[in-house]
Amino acid sequence: MPGMRVLGVAFLTLSLAGCGSGSSKFDPASLVAFNRPSAPPVPPPPKAKEDEPEVYCPFVQVLDGASALRVGGSGESVRYQYSLGDLARECKVVNGKIQITVGVEGKVLLGPAGSPGTFSAPIRIAVRKDADNTAAASKLFRVSATVPAGDTVGTFSLVSDVMEVPFTRTDADQDYTIVVGFDSKGTDSGAPAKPRRRRHAAAAAQ
Repeated sequence: MPGMRVLGVAFLTLSLAGCGSGSSKFDPASLVAFNRPSAPPVPPPPKAKEDEPEVYCPFVQVLDGASALRVGGSGESVRYQYSLGDLARECKVVNGKIQITVGVEGKVLLGPAGSPGTFSAPIRIAVRKDADNTAAASKLFRVSATVPAGDTVGTFSLVSDVMEVPFTRTDADQDYTIVVGFDSKGTDSGAPAKPRRRRHAAAAAQ
């Protein structure tokens, strides 16, 4: 039956090159699992009118080369690496627009040069128009993960803001694709912030 469909994808390996998509179906309520108790509450999207049409939710695709984000070079110099895990999405039509909410889970793994702490990374979620491969909607999110002392792995979860695109027909999965990936051009390097030292007034005057 037409309606909201949710995609689940198994954890991806820690590789910078990778792309995945799928069509397995899960209960749309599973997206609620991305709202962890430690995360700030996510406001529910507006309720659809009773006469609003149902819609096939677009598939989720992990962008080539964006399934993982490595910090600290390669080999023994790697500090940590983020990787994407489970993905999910929900769709509904409200006032002639398709409202899309995306859930993302993943993990961060310490490298040989890493140490426990809290790290952040930029993730971009976009809705692509398949007709011309342009973005109908796009937004950058920042996720954080904490690796506790004595451990080497931390996890993160994200539920996106509602993203709206035009509704043209029930088969929205034929018109759009949801694309998810780490954005290597994010302004933050992902390293914990370091406090700046204040120079003495005398030194500053020289």
